[in-house]
Amino acid sequence: MDPESASTVAPPAKRGIGLFGLIALVVSSSIGSGVFALSTDISAAAAPGPALIAWAISGIGFMALATSFGKLSILRPDLNGIVAYAKEGFGPFTGFVSGWGYWLSIWIGNVAFGVMLATAIGYFFPPFADGLTVGAVAFISLLNWIIVAVVNRGVEEASVLNAIVMTCKLVPIFVFIATMLLVFDFGVFTADFWGTVADNLGGEGAPGSAGTQIVNCFMVMMWVFVGMEGASVLGHRARDKRDVSRATILGCTALVVIYVAASVLPYGYLTREELMAVGTPSMPYIFQRVVGPWGGAFISGGLIISIFGAWLSYTILASEAMHEMARMELLPRAFAKLNAYGAPTSCLVVTGAMIQLLSIVMLLSEEAYRFAYSLCTASIVISWGLAAAYMAKLAWPRRREGMMGSFALGAFATAFLVAAITLSGLHQLMLCCIAYVPGILFFIRARREYGEGTALTGRERVLACIILAAAVAAVAMLACGAIAI
Repeated sequence: MDPESASTVAPPAKRGIGLFGLIALVVSSSIGSGVFALSTDISAAAAPGPALIAWAISGIGFMALATSFGKLSILRPDLNGIVAYAKEGFGPFTGFVSGWGYWLSIWIGNVAFGVMLATAIGYFFPPFADGLTVGAVAFISLLNWIIVAVVNRGVEEASVLNAIVMTCKLVPIFVFIATMLLVFDFGVFTADFWGTVADNLGGEGAPGSAGTQIVNCFMVMMWVFVGMEGASVLGHRARDKRDVSRATILGCTALVVIYVAASVLPYGYLTREELMAVGTPSMPYIFQRVVGPWGGAFISGGLIISIFGAWLSYTILASEAMHEMARMELLPRAFAKLNAYGAPTSCLVVTGAMIQLLSIVMLLSEEAYRFAYSLCTASIVISWGLAAAYMAKLAWPRRREGMMGSFALGAFATAFLVAAITLSGLHQLMLCCIAYVPGILFFIRARREYGEGTALTGRERVLACIILAAAVAAVAMLACGAIAI
């Protein structure tokens, strides 16, 4: 059956998203709340030396991933996004695993944004300053449904608003980086470059060996790149398909430069111990110490705009992911329908409802922001890894035709992601498997709706059993306290 026939309302003629809009989507989707808290999160994990090594590894890994996305958009312009790559390369159920993980990641990321947004508003409104409260959840809920309503009026119109927001929110980040360059003290930066002094002293802030510090950086570094695949996900809406490759590579390059500068330069103004002790998110409090009280308000205002932009981007990406999965016959037909504005209303409503539910659950978490972004990162690594693996699979048979470099890029990106998540987020990956259980039921229903006699093949059943076993193990570990929320 042609998946196009699943749409009951034909979408209007589309203008398409241009290069700047796609770059804005990559940058704005990734630069949400994470960059504003990088100094505290990275300093808690590592001293300057190991942090720089971790950034070098992560930067190379993500540039390889971005280049793989770019090459795939050119080599297979008929495929739209990372879910299609997984399905084409490894079969329908693997495509579902990729798509469901991507969707999980995006809406969980919005919950992380909501928690950080409440904290940022707490700078101006003290009742929100004491962590996630009932009032903060009520505010997050209201904003969630407002954004759902905005995106429901049309994805391309929302992308224009997103480009404006990106321009506004980058200003305070660049001002912060420029200021850190002016006050940078090389002596402070190198005082305990490898963390050996703090480690010898012991105590709660001891960073451990250089290898341990590098591994401890990976989760937060992967978190701040969530969203860099945005141009690939919306590739079918691009005005020019070639812009997808350009936007992904240019956007990822900009992200690496911004993140390294924002997280490493503060080591040259405050010691690691001082960075760990500043408030969360750290950027407003560091800037306040340099320029005075107005600095904290300036950065906090930028953070609020930034989160709004990223939340808007993530809502677009989450709804598009569900819609495309339905078009690929991986989810029931109901998720393939579009409204008169060309937006997938049912996908938006389900996504909004899940954000609402997890926001309430987060009231039970002691570290709601870190827990949410760790789950978000673990989920999306599945999708990233499968897309990179497809790049390697596609290039290997043509390695003697000049595609050995493409194979190496895909293989390296896959190896980096597998190693990083295994070392830093295995428990979070197991927790994500719990959310796959209802998704598998949706997949089976969809395959039957589309007339597939066998919902799962032999190999797919093995993969489904592995996911279910991991989910059961995660529930057991939660019950006995081996995994904490």
